[in-house]
Amino acid sequence: MQLQNIFAVLIAGASLVAAAPAASQSRNLNYLEARAAQACDQGWDFCGECNGTSCKVAGINHGCNVGSCTKQSGAGDGAHCGTHGSLAQGPYECPGNRG
Repeated sequence: MQLQNIFAVLIAGASLVAAAPAASQSRNLNYLEARAAQACDQGWDFCGECNGTSCKVAGINHGCNVGSCTKQSGAGDGAHCGTHGSLAQGPYECPGNRG
């Protein structure tokens, strides 16, 4: 009888542990959806921040096709940049002058 009780407790505990990642994944998905719903500057479809000489969007650095991200050009790290095109291909618009 005691063996059955121990087995039942182990099975119940395993089912709780298995359900935990789903709740965590749901929270992460909700966070990402909320971030995606935020409006970008300049009406860009995808936006990010200048990171050195590139525009960093979704953790990936993209080269600036228009403007520049350097501090010397008037932009610098943290300035907003983005694209009206596709996330993968851009073209990416950066706030500084190529001067």
